[in-house]
Amino acid sequence: MDVTVAEALRRDPLRFLVSTWPLRTVAYVLTGVASGVIAMVWVPVALVAGAFVFTPVLTHPLVAVERRRVSFLGGPALSDPHRPPDRATVTAWLRARHTEAVTWRELAYLVLHGSVLLVVNVIAVLLGWAPALIYLSGVANFATSAVGGSAPLVPAARADVGGEVAVPLVGGAALAVLATAVLLAYTTAVAALVHGALARLLLCPGAEARVRSLMRSRARLIDAFESERRRIERDLHDGAQQRLLRLGMTLVTAQLELEHGPDAARPLLARAAEEARSALAELRELVRGIHPRVLTDLGLAAAVAELAGGFAVPVSVEVDLPGRLPAPVESTAYFVIAEALTNAARHAAATEIQVTGRVTGGALTVETRDNGRGGADPARGTGLTGLSDRVDALAGAITVTSPPGGPTVVRLELPCSA
Repeated sequence: MDVTVAEALRRDPLRFLVSTWPLRTVAYVLTGVASGVIAMVWVPVALVAGAFVFTPVLTHPLVAVERRRVSFLGGPALSDPHRPPDRATVTAWLRARHTEAVTWRELAYLVLHGSVLLVVNVIAVLLGWAPALIYLSGVANFATSAVGGSAPLVPAARADVGGEVAVPLVGGAALAVLATAVLLAYTTAVAALVHGALARLLLCPGAEARVRSLMRSRARLIDAFESERRRIERDLHDGAQQRLLRLGMTLVTAQLELEHGPDAARPLLARAAEEARSALAELRELVRGIHPRVLTDLGLAAAVAELAGGFAVPVSVEVDLPGRLPAPVESTAYFVIAEALTNAARHAAATEIQVTGRVTGGALTVETRDNGRGGADPARGTGLTGLSDRVDALAGAITVTSPPGGPTVVRLELPCSA
């Protein structure tokens, strides 16, 4: 399961050095330098050329790139918090953008990105290269002093001094490379943490967008609960109720046949027993779809383990929780996992599925990963779309990554305080 660069540093700073995180932080800082230079040049042009009216249009591509770059630091890319305009016209789009606070936070971020953050990233890179620069400076000074300033800067190329300084030079070079790698890893990590924190602060949805999202999610949840209530009523009426009605009629017929002889009543009693078993199985299936008993009694880990055992596809479960979680968190996580497993088994042609979960920083993080053919699109109407409303209502986030050819990864994050 993926973690963030902050968690990797906090858990084990030494192990951080031998992981892929230094490469990711270096990539984030270097791409930040490049995009910062672009922002430094382009933002003034966008302000003047757009006359403040079309500035959001001109700066939108840069902001979209910055939201995606945050994924270098672990976790999904930042979502676009802008609400869709009321009408599909340029005027409506501009009016919606100019009335949202996040538009001006984006502009403030780009200004900081092309000035303060650019300086921070450059300083982090220069500090990381300090040991190598100091070493090269010392080599240059030694070469100059050894030959009176008239020879090349590589003293090992001279026969009279090469044997005396070859070993120190090689040892010093190795030490300089090691020190540069270590220092560059830590300085870029600090710069990346600062940059990423500011990006999340200014580019994520603000309080007003969060309130609108919750209102929409709760409205959809009310509709979903009403639809679910009608479905349960319909299933009871068309399924279990009809079976129980046939059971009653069969028992009445058997009672009447008993007056003529027990032999005539035996087939009816056998049919009544079969009807009772079918009605009981149908009721159990219906109740299991509402809320599994094992989830209430034993918690999320046991419920997921039982759920995984019912699939024909092998499912490995590694859910490590410190204890019981709040009931809404357990219920939401369970149904997200159940839907992800169902999609993987039915539609993705997966032969192996992995479910991992843990609590980190006060939030439950669950990932369902399969080796299927990929290409899943939540926008095409999968069950996860409906579950996203329950996740939004708990201030959580659900992301689906499914490139063609796989793997498909469904990642759920829920605050345990929900």
